[in-house]
Amino acid sequence: MIDINKYKHKSIAIKADSRGVDEMSYYELSRWLCLIEAIEYIGRKCEHIGLPDTDGSWVKPIAIQKYVDERTESMLFEVTNQGTI
Repeated sequence: MIDINKYKHKSIAIKADSRGVDEMSYYELSRWLCLIEAIEYIGRKCEHIGLPDTDGSWVKPIAIQKYVDERTESMLFEVTNQGTI
């Protein structure tokens, strides 16, 4: 089991653009990556079933939040131990 609190305070530098560098914690990065993963999955599923982009009936924010919450620890493990970044 990974110590999540340790990574809430450990920062990583992310180059945003030529103006400078932004920082965020490994924990925050992991949550953003989980959100991106969830949205990509939803996009693929919508394409597969032929749901138009303008149809908002698929939006289930509670389900997305639950996915992010449940996936965060394993994503944090991937980011910190498997050289994902």
